[in-house]
Amino acid sequence: MRKIAFLAAVVATLCTVACNKDFSSSQTPAPIPDEDGRVEVRLSIKGDAPTKSANQDIDAELSEIKSVQFFAFNSDDEKLDAYVKVTNTNEGVMRVKAGQKKYWAIVNAPDLTEILTLDDLKNTTTLLSDNTDGFVMVGQYNSNATDVPISVSRIATRVILKKVTAAFTNPAEAAMDCILKRIYLINVVGDAKLYGDSTPTIWHAKRQYEEVSGLTEHLNTVLSPGHNLKNGAYEIPSIHYCYPNLQQPDTQSTTWSPRFTRIVAEVELGGTTYYYPINLQYINSNKSYEIENLTITRKGSTDPDIPITVNDGTFDISVANWTVVPVTSGVNI
Repeated sequence: MRKIAFLAAVVATLCTVACNKDFSSSQTPAPIPDEDGRVEVRLSIKGDAPTKSANQDIDAELSEIKSVQFFAFNSDDEKLDAYVKVTNTNEGVMRVKAGQKKYWAIVNAPDLTEILTLDDLKNTTTLLSDNTDGFVMVGQYNSNATDVPISVSRIATRVILKKVTAAFTNPAEAAMDCILKRIYLINVVGDAKLYGDSTPTIWHAKRQYEEVSGLTEHLNTVLSPGHNLKNGAYEIPSIHYCYPNLQQPDTQSTTWSPRFTRIVAEVELGGTTYYYPINLQYINSNKSYEIENLTITRKGSTDPDIPITVNDGTFDISVANWTVVPVTSGVNI
C-alpha cells in the first residue's frame, strides 16, 4: 500500500452506473421452474476486468473484488427472496422463485445478512473505513432471466493533486526555502447510504490535518523530510479517497459545522507554516477530481480551513467518472 502517491494513469476501471440514476433491466422469456417453483440464477459482476483495476494503476489493489453480496428482491413487494455471498470471485449462484426480480450486488462491504427488504438495503449506511482494503461498490439489474450481469460503481470519490510549483512574485520569498511537508484532505465525510443522497453523521479531519485510524493513507500524503520547491516542482501525484460531500453552502467558522471538503498543501516557507487549501465543492460518488498543477505565488493561509484566493496561487481542476473532463463550475480559488 502506498505511503506517498505515485504516478497513475487515469482510466475508468469498472463499468460505472451511478447509484442515484436508473439501472438497466432485462425482459426475456421466463425459465421453467423446478417442482419447488424455483429456478437457478447465475449472477456476475459486469466489467472488462472485474477483479482488478483495468490498467493496474494506483487503484488496482483497492479495486479488487474481495467479496460480493448478491440479493434478489421480489418485484412486487420488494421483499428479499434470496441472498448469497461469494469471496474472491465476481460470480455467484442462487435459487429464486420464478419471475421478475430486482437483483443487487454489493462489493467489499461488511456482512449484510439482516437485510429483509430493498428499502433496508438502500438505507444501509456504509462507512468510509469500509474502503480500507477495497472500494465498496454497488449495482442493480432487473431481470427474469437465469444469467444476470450487474454493473457496479464505487461510492467513494478520488482526489488527485498532480503537481505543486513555487513561483513567488516577491523576490525575497522566492529566495527562501519552501518545503512542501504534507498534502491532505480535511472536512471529510465518513458515512453514506448504499443508495441515493444522504446527510452525513460522521466527519473526519474537521478543519485540520488528522491521522484517522485505518484511513491515514486514504486522506494524507506525508513527505519526509519534505520537498524543497525552491529547487523545482513536486511532480508525484498525491492521490486520496473520500466519500461524497454535497454540503451547501460553505463556511469557514471556527465552530464546527458541515462544510466543503478541501485538499490542502502544507508548506514551510522561511521556517513559517502556510496552507494552500482548495475547495472541493459538491463532490459525488465515483468521480475523480484532479488538480493538474497548484502554483504558489505568495504566502498562503495561516489556517488550513481558509481557502486560498487567486492572489495566493492558481490551479486548474477537472472532474469526471474516474477520467479527466475539464470543468469550470464548482471551483473557488
